[in-house]
Amino acid sequence: MHPKLGAILVIVMMSGLCGTTAQAIRPEDNQYASEKGRLIYERACVWCHGAEGKGDGPSGWFIGRYSAPRPRDFTRESYKFRSTPSGEMPTDQDLFRTITQGIPGYMPPFRSLAEDERWQVIAYVKSFNSAFKKEMSTPIPLPFPPHAPSDAEIENGRKIYLQFGCQACHGDNGLGDGPESRAGHLQDAQDLRISSTNLSDRSAYKGGAGPKDLYRSIMTGLDGAPMPSYRDQFAEREQEAWDLVWYLLSLSDKPQR
Repeated sequence: MHPKLGAILVIVMMSGLCGTTAQAIRPEDNQYASEKGRLIYERACVWCHGAEGKGDGPSGWFIGRYSAPRPRDFTRESYKFRSTPSGEMPTDQDLFRTITQGIPGYMPPFRSLAEDERWQVIAYVKSFNSAFKKEMSTPIPLPFPPHAPSDAEIENGRKIYLQFGCQACHGDNGLGDGPESRAGHLQDAQDLRISSTNLSDRSAYKGGAGPKDLYRSIMTGLDGAPMPSYRDQFAEREQEAWDLVWYLLSLSDKPQR
């Protein structure tokens, strides 16, 4: 195992919590929280997400004019960053995590907002979509990494990567240059062209680049994007899911050609 990868994983597993996994205490939603959230939203969010939460703010046009990702349309389903099964709405904790850590390259982290202010924004954002009132989203189990990986587990992760055809989008070495991506065949739920993630660059992971973040993305998929959920494929094969995670993390420790 690469020493850098080993050191990072030991720190993550010894600490038990990190910025992308910590659970924040959510206050009850009420009219006061939603109204306070509206004021914060109009100051910090409206320029990208639009006055009615449709992702049509003036700045959003420059983020993704003809290609994805565009700013989130809060009136639609298909949320990418969730801990819930594919097709379900995100939990409040999922929304809090995204607001807190941001989306690298597209949305800044809003840790500068007090925790209660972030919850107030969430209360207001949820008012754009009645599905949040209809559904009680239940996250899937997201265990902590069982142990630091061995070279054999990383090698098995490579085999799983090829077995599931990940190279078609992400390329043989995870550079985001697979034939589907190069040909421009990948589109999001709004029929906008979307590129595959360069898995060798941890800063490109939009949902977080920790072991548990990758495990979550593999199991839940990114709704609205070509990345499907692999939860069924890994049913009763949790160790193999972790092997794939270890392999993906190992890609960013290899020297680039």
